Amino acid sequence: MRRKAHQETEYLDAAMRRLEHDAALRERADAELRAVASQEPLIAESLRTPQSPPHHCEGPAMDSHLRRILTVVYALVGGKLRLLDIEEFRRLKGYEGKIQDLEETIKENAALFECFALCHDAAKWATLSFTSLPGSRGAALGFETEPMAHWHDIGVSERAKLRARYLELYDMFASERAQEPPRASQQAFFDAYGIQCHYPGHDRAVHTPNYHGLLHRVCDAHRLTDRDAALLEEVIAHHLDAFEDFSRRANPARIDRLQKLATDRGFDGDDLIGLMQAALLLDGVCGSARHSPHGGVWHDPTPLIHFLRAEHDYAPWKRAEKEKRRAEDRTRDRNRRFRKAGLDGLALMDLLKMEPGPKFGRALAVIHAAVLGEVPWPKLPEDKKKELEKRATRFYALEFEKDGDGE
Repeated sequence: MRRKAHQETEYLDAAMRRLEHDAALRERADAELRAVASQEPLIAESLRTPQSPPHHCEGPAMDSHLRRILTVVYALVGGKLRLLDIEEFRRLKGYEGKIQDLEETIKENAALFECFALCHDAAKWATLSFTSLPGSRGAALGFETEPMAHWHDIGVSERAKLRARYLELYDMFASERAQEPPRASQQAFFDAYGIQCHYPGHDRAVHTPNYHGLLHRVCDAHRLTDRDAALLEEVIAHHLDAFEDFSRRANPARIDRLQKLATDRGFDGDDLIGLMQAALLLDGVCGSARHSPHGGVWHDPTPLIHFLRAEHDYAPWKRAEKEKRRAEDRTRDRNRRFRKAGLDGLALMDLLKMEPGPKFGRALAVIHAAVLGEVPWPKLPEDKKKELEKRATRFYALEFEKDGDGE
C-alpha cells in the first residue's frame, strides 16, 4: 500500500460548479439563511437585493451570493474543498504554507465567517442605486439614480421607488422565462435592459447604528467573542478596500495601511490581514461569479494572489519565519501521529524485534518514508507487513484530528 503524495487539482471554476451542485452543502447554507432571516428583518430584506452582471452573475438576488460564500465555508470545514487542490493556488510555488494557513483560518473561524457572509452586504438593500447603459431600455425607463441621492437621506425615497420598480420589472420579465435557470434570466434581463446595480457606501454602513446592532446580534447568536465581533466589524467595513487595492497589482504599501489600521483599532496586524485575505477569498473570489463572453461564468483569483504577494513583499522575512514555524509544526504533528498509530521508534522496535542502532535507524527511516508515500514498502514478512499497513491506515486517519486530540 502506497499513499499518493498529492491529489489531482481542479480549476477554480470547476470546483465552484462541483460545490454548487452539492445538495448537502446547499441545504446547509439555505438552512442558515432561513434561520437568520426569520429572526432578522434586515437580513431577510437583504436576501432580495437585486444584483447585476458583469460582477455578480451568481443569480438575480443577493441570496445566491451569500449561499456561495456559506457553501465554500462548509466545504472547507467538511473536507470537500482544499485550497491547495485548486490549480490556480497550487501554481503559487513558495506560497503553499500561506495558502494552507488561509484555509485553516477559515476552518478555525467558521462561525465568524458565517457572520461575515450574513452581514457583510446587509446594507446593500438600503444603499441600492441604479445606472443604465447609454441608449438602453433601462435608461429610457429612467433607471438612473441622481448622484446626490446616493449619499443624502433626501434620496432614500427616490432609491426605494426605483428599487420597487426594478423588482416589479424583473419579476415580470422572469415570469415569462419560468423554465430558464435564474442565472440565465438574470443575464437575459441585463442584455434586454442594461440596468446596473450599485451599492455606494454599503461596506462602511456597518458602523451605523442599524447595521452595527445587526452585526452584534448575529455575532452573539453565533457565540463570537466581543473581540472577534469587533475584528469582524473592521473586516466588513474594509472588505471592498482589499478588492480595490489588489485587483491590478501586488502593492505592498496597502499592507502598511492595514497594519496601521490594526494598530489604531488595537488589533494584531497579522490577525486582521489574515481575516481580510480569507474574506476576499470567500467574497470576491469564490462568492462572486463574473460573466464570461464565451458563455457561463468565471471566478477571478487575481486580487487574492496579489494580496498574498504584497504581504510577502512588504515583509519577506516574516514569510521565512512563518515557514520555519510551519515546518516545525508539521514535524511535531507527524511525530505525534506516528506515536499514536504505533509507528514511533519504540513501537517499531517491539514489532520488528530489533535493537537500537544504525540498522534499526535505517529501517525506521524507510518505513516512515513508505507511510508518507515517498518510497515503496520494504520487503517484510507478511504478518509484519499487514500490521504496518493497519497502523499506516490509522496514521492517515489521525491527519484529520486536531493536535492533541485523544492524548
